[in-house]
Amino acid sequence: MRYLPLNNTILIVHRLSALMMSITLLMTGNSLFSTLVSLRADAENYGAGMIGVMTSAYFLGFAITTLWVGGLINRVGHIRSFAVFASVSTTISLIFLVIIDPWIWVGLRFIMGMCVSGCFVVTESWLNNRATNQNRGLLLSMYMIIIYLAATAGQQMLRIGDPSQFTIFVLASIVLATAIVPVALTKATFPAPVRKPKINLIRLTHISPTAVAGCLIGGIITSSLWGLGPIHAKSLGFTVDQIAIFMSIFVVGGLVFQLPVGRLSDYYDRRKVLWCVTLAALFPSVVLSFGPLITSGLTFISISILGGLVATIYPLSISYANDYLEPDEIISTSAGFVLIFGIGSGLGPIACSALITFAGSYGLFALVTGSLTILTLYISFRMRQRQWVPTHEKEAFVAFPEQPAPTIISDMDPRVGNQKNLDLEGNEIKKFG
Repeated sequence: MRYLPLNNTILIVHRLSALMMSITLLMTGNSLFSTLVSLRADAENYGAGMIGVMTSAYFLGFAITTLWVGGLINRVGHIRSFAVFASVSTTISLIFLVIIDPWIWVGLRFIMGMCVSGCFVVTESWLNNRATNQNRGLLLSMYMIIIYLAATAGQQMLRIGDPSQFTIFVLASIVLATAIVPVALTKATFPAPVRKPKINLIRLTHISPTAVAGCLIGGIITSSLWGLGPIHAKSLGFTVDQIAIFMSIFVVGGLVFQLPVGRLSDYYDRRKVLWCVTLAALFPSVVLSFGPLITSGLTFISISILGGLVATIYPLSISYANDYLEPDEIISTSAGFVLIFGIGSGLGPIACSALITFAGSYGLFALVTGSLTILTLYISFRMRQRQWVPTHEKEAFVAFPEQPAPTIISDMDPRVGNQKNLDLEGNEIKKFG
């Protein structure tokens, strides 16, 4: 029986509904816990410096895990791997209530970053294995929407309890633990083994210095906003409910801006679109740098615009690099860009916390404004060095979820060549004639 791409995609999502439910619960719990840890650390008077180190540890753990976790998944299987990673994440979230020590928390955040990364690799390799070349882009879009909505739901759950109490931590642990149940009970067939990417960072810098700079600075800005955004909001006198709104509209902005900005980049010079995005993002960043001098309404509007624009830097950078690649090179280079994003994510919160130590609440957006300025100037320089790719030679833009962890969706990228078409049971579809 032959299905249209939309119908086939819906059937795939239905067959993998248990997996999608598990990743939704995991993302909700992880989004809640990421903000919760920052607020609780601040309540324990750990200081911006230590909060920055904790955030960096999480992102470094996430990035490093993408390099080796494929072998583990291949040995023990996708379902067992997901269950182990989610179980360890749940355990770690409860240890935060038992051991109140900043350096222990740093180590726990690093391990949790590794576990969340492992869960995403399991999910995305499973989805990729079930997708076809005809519906891969649509499936990726549906997955992206789920990730954004789950991250927003996690931020809103902050309003349920007080970060200084144990109740909200237990709630986050319950959500993370519940994520194990759907995938453990699934009847879906096992996907193919995970491919290990070959990463060559030197080659990436030769292919597109602009894309490398975009991924690096995108990581610096994104991780800083996720880790220290709640602390900035608290320094403005925001209540927990207002902090939840602040972080939620930051996430929603990323969902709203991705598609229109991406489509613009398909028709115009992608590098110029990236330049315009970074330049435009400077305005809300400068407004937010005034901190307590502006109204809460203007703060909310500015963070939504900034979040939306910043969320497009990473996918625009990767899409620009892919314009100069062959389809069979996309997987390895995308893995390299994830690593570069992770390096930036590890550096950002530490640099940001140092600025906050000296400049107070103004430090976060001083870093964001400075990073955007550097990227804008660098893109201006690069546009003088190499001509843009004509529209008919460009690869289509692919959106990437914005969350407290860069996703590993290179295999799901519809631009990747030589993908096998599989039916709903995971069997390869043979073409005749």
